[in-house]
Amino acid sequence: MTTIDKSGESLEEIIRTFREDYKIHDWELNYEILKKPTKGIFGLFAHKLALVRFQLPSSLDRAELFMQNLLQKMGISYTSLKSRTEGKTLFLEINGSPDSGFLIGKNGSMLDTLQYLINRVFEGNAQIERIYLDVDGYRERQAETFLKPYLPQILQVKITGKPITLEPMPAAERRIIHRYVEQEKGLRTLTIGEGEKKRIVVFSAEQNEKEALSQSKTEPKRRNNKTPMHTHKPVPTPNTKTGNTSLKVKKPSRQQKQPKVSGTKHQ
Repeated sequence: MTTIDKSGESLEEIIRTFREDYKIHDWELNYEILKKPTKGIFGLFAHKLALVRFQLPSSLDRAELFMQNLLQKMGISYTSLKSRTEGKTLFLEINGSPDSGFLIGKNGSMLDTLQYLINRVFEGNAQIERIYLDVDGYRERQAETFLKPYLPQILQVKITGKPITLEPMPAAERRIIHRYVEQEKGLRTLTIGEGEKKRIVVFSAEQNEKEALSQSKTEPKRRNNKTPMHTHKPVPTPNTKTGNTSLKVKKPSRQQKQPKVSGTKHQ
């Protein structure tokens, strides 16, 4: 919490200017009026300016205060609201709420909505790049499960120094990869592609982005999507002379033409 004193000819003007300068919302205002403005009488007394002392909360304090007010208006009780920062990234975690299932929602849908909301509120704050919201460690558990099949690939980049390009994935999953690689010394990530086809390139920190793109290779998908091959058994045909059933296999004609293969690549 930082203390800032502001002076001016009117209290309203001082407060308005402070809000605009520091992008402060109504629920964040905390100030004390030290002096009220006065006007001189008949020119005999000096004109006095107003003086207001403001308490400017930190970015983390502001995010906590917003979430506390939001949960109160939603009628949600909880035991603690944990918070921490990593650079300009903020992490908030709601713990001990009897309504944790509601806060998380189906497949984390409600949690994603609340996280989107708080990021929109502070998107104009230069001190905050992104805010991550969690409930009772839900996101951490999901991230650990999601990361498992990718860990050997990322480790291989660290050992060999050769970059790889992972399969396309949505933004939420890409952020999990980015956050994990950020904590790994000697590795970096890069996003390529557009829309739903965006991919992550994992490469050595000793390389620049241009080198990584020229050397990266695309990793195969995690699931085996090959179509199973079916073998056709020859159909038995009756022998009209003996009455026995024998197998006759039709030999392929030497003149049978092979089907043409299109040279068009699948996108």
